[in-house]
Amino acid sequence: MAKKWLQKARERMERKGTVGAFTRYCKRLGYKGVTAECIARALKSPNPTIRKRAAFAKAVRKIAKGR
Repeated sequence: MAKKWLQKARERMERKGTVGAFTRYCKRLGYKGVTAECIARALKSPNPTIRKRAAFAKAVRKIAKGR
C-alpha cells in the first residue's frame, strides 16, 4: 500500500515538475541535502509550499524506515 501511494506521489511530482525542489531548498540553506534539521526548519516556514514539501519529506522518511 505504501509503495503505491509513494509511486502515485512521485508521478504527480514529475507531472508538476517539482521533483527535487525540496532538496534544492535545503541546499540553498546550506545543508548537504534533506536532513532532519532542514525538515524541522522548513516546517516552521511561513511559506505554505515549503511546509507541505517538508511534511511530505518527513512522511517519506518514516515510510522508508518502515514505521
